[in-house]
Amino acid sequence: MWWRCGWEALGVAYRPSSAAASSSLPPLSRPQLAEARRVRAVELFEDGVSNAEIARAVGVCAESVRRWRRV
Repeated sequence: MWWRCGWEALGVAYRPSSAAASSSLPPLSRPQLAEARRVRAVELFEDGVSNAEIARAVGVCAESVRRWRRV
């Protein structure tokens, strides 16, 4: 599988609160996951991480990271 889904793909240790854990929360939608990836990429940009490392960390191709950085 080329794409891991969920918070783990973004390097985020997501642990729902006990209240959230007892409810059945839906997984992230595709647009939510895409936005979370872009947000994580910006955080990594600010930390000086290379495009290739960011691409691996968020599960996208390096060209996507280059495009996000230009924007």
